[in-house]
Amino acid sequence: MTLNLDMYADNLVYKSWVDNPLKVIAPSAINNNFGFRKPQMAAVFTSLAHLISSPAKPATVVMPTGTGKTDTIIAIVLAGCFERTLVVVPSDALRRQTADKFLELKNLRKMGAIGDAVLAPVIHLMSGLLNDGDFEKIIASNIVISTPNALDLCDDATLAKLVAAFSNLVVDEAHHVAARTWSKIKRAFDGKPCLQFTATPFREDKAALEGDIIYNYPLKDAQSDGYFQDIEFHPVREYQSSLADQAIADKAIELLRKDLAEGKDHILMARAKTITKAKQIFSIYKAHDDLCPVLVHSKSGVADGLINDIKSKKHRIIVCVNMLGEGFDLPELKIAALHDQHCSPAITLQFIGRLTRVDAKLGAAKFVANIANQNVDGQMSALYSESADWSSVIKDVSEKKISRELQREAFNAQFDDVEDGNQILALNPAPNISAIAYSVLPVDWLPFGAKEMNSAGEEVRLYTVSEKQDLVMAVTREECSVAWANTEEISSVNWYLYLAYYKRETGTLFINCSGDERQALKFKNRISRKAVKVTGDKTFRVLHNMELLKFQNIGLTRGTRDLRFTMHVGRDVTAVLGDLEDGTAIKSNIFGIGFENGDKNTAGCSAKGKIWKMDSDSIDGWTSWCDAVSKKINDDKINTKDILEYVVRTEPIVGKWPKGLFFADWPETIYIENERRTYVVVEGVKYSLMDLSCGTPVYVGEKELSIPVLKEDVEVFSIQLVLVQDGYQVVCNNVEIIFKGGMRFSDYLESNPLKLLKTDGSVILGNYRNYCPKTLNVLLPAKLLSSWDWKGVRINKESMGKLGELDTVQGFTFTKIKDGYDIVFNDDGAGEVADLVAIRENADHIQVDFYHCKYCRKGDVPGARVEDTYVISGQASRSAKWLHNGGELFGQLLFRYSNSLESGFNRLLKGDAVQLDILKNKCRDLELRLGFYIVQPAISKAKISDEMLAVLGTSYSYVKAISGTELKVIVSA
Repeated sequence: MTLNLDMYADNLVYKSWVDNPLKVIAPSAINNNFGFRKPQMAAVFTSLAHLISSPAKPATVVMPTGTGKTDTIIAIVLAGCFERTLVVVPSDALRRQTADKFLELKNLRKMGAIGDAVLAPVIHLMSGLLNDGDFEKIIASNIVISTPNALDLCDDATLAKLVAAFSNLVVDEAHHVAARTWSKIKRAFDGKPCLQFTATPFREDKAALEGDIIYNYPLKDAQSDGYFQDIEFHPVREYQSSLADQAIADKAIELLRKDLAEGKDHILMARAKTITKAKQIFSIYKAHDDLCPVLVHSKSGVADGLINDIKSKKHRIIVCVNMLGEGFDLPELKIAALHDQHCSPAITLQFIGRLTRVDAKLGAAKFVANIANQNVDGQMSALYSESADWSSVIKDVSEKKISRELQREAFNAQFDDVEDGNQILALNPAPNISAIAYSVLPVDWLPFGAKEMNSAGEEVRLYTVSEKQDLVMAVTREECSVAWANTEEISSVNWYLYLAYYKRETGTLFINCSGDERQALKFKNRISRKAVKVTGDKTFRVLHNMELLKFQNIGLTRGTRDLRFTMHVGRDVTAVLGDLEDGTAIKSNIFGIGFENGDKNTAGCSAKGKIWKMDSDSIDGWTSWCDAVSKKINDDKINTKDILEYVVRTEPIVGKWPKGLFFADWPETIYIENERRTYVVVEGVKYSLMDLSCGTPVYVGEKELSIPVLKEDVEVFSIQLVLVQDGYQVVCNNVEIIFKGGMRFSDYLESNPLKLLKTDGSVILGNYRNYCPKTLNVLLPAKLLSSWDWKGVRINKESMGKLGELDTVQGFTFTKIKDGYDIVFNDDGAGEVADLVAIRENADHIQVDFYHCKYCRKGDVPGARVEDTYVISGQASRSAKWLHNGGELFGQLLFRYSNSLESGFNRLLKGDAVQLDILKNKCRDLELRLGFYIVQPAISKAKISDEMLAVLGTSYSYVKAISGTELKVIVSA
């Protein structure tokens, strides 16, 4: 760093740093092995080298908690002789602690890195709005320490004045700075040296942590080098929620007392998410008054006296809410009771780091958590599993997260013209997922050809080609006259993004341009020769493999003299599907929605060559989409006529409701993950939607349907669907839905209609019938119908109940299937997945079979009553939604198991909750396969009618389309 002669003459601290350079002392026998740690030395040298070679470019240093990050920062400031440094830290506590360490220079003096002649810096702590007196103190200081919140209080003019006073910016715990605040600080310090330090280089708000990672000290190295202590995980498994906190506390206190008895000077921290929860668990801990529990939260106030009491170990138990984290240095804090777990890897790694600092006088860090009823995601679930090795798991989690950041950097660094490539990617481009595809031979691919693609008014400002030369990115600027004025006095400026991706394996070039077709064509001609556009039927292949495909719009080209092109949107598309099938019209463009591999997907295509998806994504995401599209459009085995045969048609319902409506379900907008969080309020009483179900539609008249809403077979309220001219109305008085904000339930249902099933296999949404001719009136195949001998079974009683009555329909079904499964779960009741959920773990997959049971009404005998097929068929169709949602499925079973325990009802008929919990994690790695069974002894196999087989066929067709699995039906002889 260049010497500032004026400051050298006027500032004694700065002069002492220049005259007495910091020595990077390595540990050895000469200094009792007290010197810079390996990561500290590497970080110091790497940072100084970066500041010499690329001082204007922000850089990130990754050092795990406990490896001496603060001393490293101090060493870099002193070794680099920074003139005046702004240090940004995430909290008030860390601001004070960092200031103390700068003033003490304790460790650097102790190891001999600096001598007595090196003066401690003059420190100013910045907080609140700045005034003239603050600026005087800042100018008189060597180090100013602030929090992001304090900087955010500055307006642009004040911030600019502040920035002018500093030579360097250092950000500690950089992942904590909110994206908006960080953008403001980054813009203000643009061009000035900036170093970011963090243990976790991924933001809590999921925004990119800008700045190249110039040094990364992996957590595994910190563990093997002895800077990161071993971690003991002590799980408890309590599925009854009301007992979970007591179980965690009991285990944590047991560990604390054992450590104290062994002479280890340990302290226990009990963590809660909310103040209310902290107060609840404090009532458990305060029974151990000999350990002096204390409750600490933001509203209680953390006075210096209390902090001193905690540091002097007066309190052996601290119950806190997100307190005493970064900035609280207490090596004796060795036991953590996690009553509420962190779900973020970044926060978890930081929290763990607080307890794993190495000290020969102390024992291993210990964590206690309840591993039952987990709600954490795949990344963190491994921590909360049976016999988890936390030392290993957090290493893996850290490496995976950091590797993703390094992959992002690798993507950013793969361009020949690094400066242009980085500038484009720094704009965080999110192009529309669309392209025009061309067939191009490798010799005709010219990735550098558009670098000078300048024309009247438009010029290339940024241009870059990937290292593999398969991706081109360009940004152009166009200045043009405004449409509303005939003058050259004023003009408007447009910026355009150009992308080209060449898939060498298939010889396919994809072009994406945010401008118009003319610009895209000009770009294509610059980067390729003899390019043949992919058009016509080939583009429509992108619709292949989409189940329950529903066209949203169709453009048709016709051969008549007066009418050459027509566009059909929404439900109007049904009227023209016949024209496509009989060849009286040619498809020009199509956009549709359907299911692909069980996931909802969209696809659009034009005969002229454009292909798209209704989405935007990163450039990396766009190229991945191009890879998938390339496979389809180059597959000559795909016949687009076959696609049309399975497209869903829509027709309006006019005058009267159609006969044969037998089942109702909640709107498709309410998915698995939010169904439990959706409530309806009826006359002031709040109900979870999971506890309510729609009953069989009742025909009040030709134009009115009534849908009862039931809880445990008791009607709570009803929904009326009334046909009116050109539409329908929903009536459910005094009912409100709480889902992303509150609103009248009737208003919600008019925009998000109930789903009604008709006996012919069609689906009613609002006042429209949706059907596919190929799957209409499909009968259940005879091979899928079988019978049991129901002798001795009360077939008029469905549920086995809490008492486990085996002579009921559900109980008898359990006795018939139990030997074939590892787990059998009684899920009977409101919000059930199925009456019985049977689970078997195989070597390569997890098999989950849903058994939907129904009884024979009292006084009836097995026969051919079509109404006996209605509800059970609808329930089977509804359960198909659990495909590809294995984690949620097992989570739902564990949730219902835990809730039922409170009322003394054990839903597990075979197996235990531990197995369920283990499978919840395993299903992320093993394929989940679903099986669907209907058990209805009221149906006689010998007497069953085609009408009944058609109703059962509605479920069969739907389940097969979504899951590829065949529905099996078990009846009486």
